[in-house]
Amino acid sequence: MEKKLSKAEDIAERLELLQSKLEAISLEISQLKQADVVPDGCWILRYQSRGKGGTYWYYKWQSKEPIFVTKTGQKSCHKYIGKAGSQEFFRAVEMMLARTKIEAFNQVIHTLELARMDLIEEATRYQKKKS
Repeated sequence: MEKKLSKAEDIAERLELLQSKLEAISLEISQLKQADVVPDGCWILRYQSRGKGGTYWYYKWQSKEPIFVTKTGQKSCHKYIGKAGSQEFFRAVEMMLARTKIEAFNQVIHTLELARMDLIEEATRYQKKKS
């Protein structure tokens, strides 16, 4: 038979679980950031190029702000990746995947932080009732 927790124990247990989840997600974000991650606001753009042999599709990084350093040292809003399936293409996809995971984890952290505030508020109300 499971022991019923008091209100204070229930709140404390939920806070502990919440904190544990926050720490686990923060650790995952730290691990993802150790790999190559594309900066915020960047995406992979597919574009068409015409040459002597016909039409070809290529990929490049694109951003709203000039953040990519060119060979001449200037900053640009785009950076060439290459053809579909190339080593650079897959590296870019992995970088984009890492960025997407980080963004998703940050949204979850935001939700968990709101939940933590709710639990603290609940605990405060409980303490006032108890007094």
